[in-house]
Amino acid sequence: MQPLVQSTWALRGHTPILRHNAKRVRRVSAIGLLTVSPQRRRLGCYYLLEPDNSIDETLVVAVLRQMRRHFRSPVIVLWDRLNAHRSAFVREHLARMTDMHIEFFPSYAPELNPVEYLWTDSKTHDLAHFCPHDIDELLRATGKALSRKRNDQHRIAGYIRHAQLPLRLNLAPLST
Repeated sequence: MQPLVQSTWALRGHTPILRHNAKRVRRVSAIGLLTVSPQRRRLGCYYLLEPDNSIDETLVVAVLRQMRRHFRSPVIVLWDRLNAHRSAFVREHLARMTDMHIEFFPSYAPELNPVEYLWTDSKTHDLAHFCPHDIDELLRATGKALSRKRNDQHRIAGYIRHAQLPLRLNLAPLST
């Protein structure tokens, strides 16, 4: 609920003031997926926003199940080392999904995770200086910021390229 303060411009002598009502700590947690589909030559951006909840193992498994409905071929999942990703419950679920392969990013290497660039872009551009009045307003603004990015193939490719993952993206024929 507290605004992310960035450098900004203002008229000389008129310092910008951000007024917010963030006495109570409330937040919107997010789980996100950037997908590469070589068969369809398409990148995807999927996310789930959870107001006032943390991302836990049951939510991770629910997202994995939903993902399997969209991708029938074998899937490689690249994950950070969130505790929910490494839980026994998630490992047990993954053991039943033989066509899903999991790879973890190295510890303390958010620069390798393309989803981190999605979050950073949304926070520093779309939500910078945003002072929501309540959690619902924050949820709507976050969803709007992410939905604008979800269909932008070149932006998603930029997140993946910036992460410098060894993926070959042939996106030349894609239109914006």
